[in-house]
Amino acid sequence: MKKMKRSLGWGIGIALLTVIVFLPVLQGGFLSWDDNGLFVQNTQYRGLSASHWNWMCTTFYYGHWQPLSWLSYALDYAAGGMNPAGWHLVNLLLHALNAVLVYLLCMAFVQEPADRKKTAACAVAALFYAIHPLRVEVVAWLATRGYLLCTTFCLLTCLFYLRAVSRKRYPLAALLFFALAAVTKGIGMMLPLVLLLIDWFPLGRVKSIPQAFRCAMEKIPFFMLSLLTGVMAFFAKKTYGGMAAVEQYGPLTRFGQALSSFWFYLSKTVAPIGLSPLYDKPPVPLTIAVSLLLTAVLMSGLFLFRRRLRGVIAAVAAFFLLIFPMLGFTQSGKQVMADRFTYLAVIPFSVLLASGLVLCGKNRRMAWIVLTAFLVFCGAQTFVWSRCWSDDLALWRSAILVDEENAHAHNSAGTALLDQQRYEEALVCFERALEIKPWDGLARHNRALVLTLIRRHEEAFEEWRIALAVAKDEPATQAKILLFRGWAFEQTGDPLAAEQDYDRVIDSEEFDALQRARGFFRRGELFAAQGKMSRAAADWQRVLSLIEPTHELYGEAERALKKLAR
Repeated sequence: MKKMKRSLGWGIGIALLTVIVFLPVLQGGFLSWDDNGLFVQNTQYRGLSASHWNWMCTTFYYGHWQPLSWLSYALDYAAGGMNPAGWHLVNLLLHALNAVLVYLLCMAFVQEPADRKKTAACAVAALFYAIHPLRVEVVAWLATRGYLLCTTFCLLTCLFYLRAVSRKRYPLAALLFFALAAVTKGIGMMLPLVLLLIDWFPLGRVKSIPQAFRCAMEKIPFFMLSLLTGVMAFFAKKTYGGMAAVEQYGPLTRFGQALSSFWFYLSKTVAPIGLSPLYDKPPVPLTIAVSLLLTAVLMSGLFLFRRRLRGVIAAVAAFFLLIFPMLGFTQSGKQVMADRFTYLAVIPFSVLLASGLVLCGKNRRMAWIVLTAFLVFCGAQTFVWSRCWSDDLALWRSAILVDEENAHAHNSAGTALLDQQRYEEALVCFERALEIKPWDGLARHNRALVLTLIRRHEEAFEEWRIALAVAKDEPATQAKILLFRGWAFEQTGDPLAAEQDYDRVIDSEEFDALQRARGFFRRGELFAAQGKMSRAAADWQRVLSLIEPTHELYGEAERALKKLAR
């Protein structure tokens, strides 16, 4: 009973300390970076009806297949509407739960009696995971809820797997939790291989080829779920257009990025400084060469001392397996690396740390002093970094401080200033982004929009002309440019040119249904302003036929038609 109370006390302490360190995230709102498109403009998840659930299970919206993550957002909306504080609280509580689960996992792995030394070591190892600055992105950014929820299910999978093995039963509960992880987010798809690794060490279930085969056959249902997750994640990225083609991003480049990313994540785990919401610079040849050398040294060392370092080998291998899908072999999105990719993958190092603290001998006091100082540093860094994620401007200004040559950060900071109607400051940011990356069509569009708002119309239209040329392979950016340029033509008294831009969005097959629906809606408003009511009604009817009734634009078109009928 005393041991149980002690473990419970440590668990509560870990959760409370985690919540305190991450308290600034509760002041955050919906960020323009993905949050706005996923949750604010999108209404299709806002409900718990059969039609809403069908959308959650089948959509590849924004390149994600994450049914249970969408369900969690639907529950957030049902509980508190669009108040972001409630959403952020759910993220924080999920992270606190994961911190406690990491503590329990360390307790399950450390092969020592459950004395104070073990419980303290496991608690510190859990805090090493929980309050590390690399965790901030997942906790503070609402768009990454899937990482939190999937990690919860993966940790439960491991805990119930260990329990089933100890009782010599089939891990049915573990399979159930892994099924939940599979339909939450794709980050746990390599977990079945990690379970096989656990069979080898520390469980010692794999000592011969027949035993290895038997353990692998036991995992077949797990591998089938993993395959489902991988296939759906691939199609989601492919359908949304976020996956880079081999012609654009060759095998050698991908290998170099993957190798550099592996060491980048390890270095940031040891020295969590200079963190950014977006690392968009591919590694240079020198970085790749150093990564190759470090990999050779690591592999040689682990091989030479393989009998004494089985725990280290297992932890490094588990980290590599868990982070493998995010290393860049199937590159998608603007980022080269991202802090969020470490959220599940670094947990094996917490287990390794707990074991090391229990086993360390005469240098134990020095180890505890160094580790305590490191945790204090991490807690302070995490608190400050969490505050930076409270709004768009603070976030992207912090990214500029880390990398002044980050064009995306300058462009995003300019967008935040534009939202605040600080036009001159926004213009400076967009122009700096274009100095760094002159072929950025979105930055050129944003600059043109600011020029329109400050009535420098000739410059604005010239900038939009260039933006359309440089964004010829980016349909989403092209549609955005045409719709806003059409609006600008309306403001300058040229309805014919505005109609032509709207027509280009409507008639082009490269634009998706939502973009074309926006074109119809804007053209309908233009016709209504000209007194062409029948043509306006026809365009608004087309909006209703192109998108689902749960979408916000559908409701706007319905209201416009009702107003017209009156």
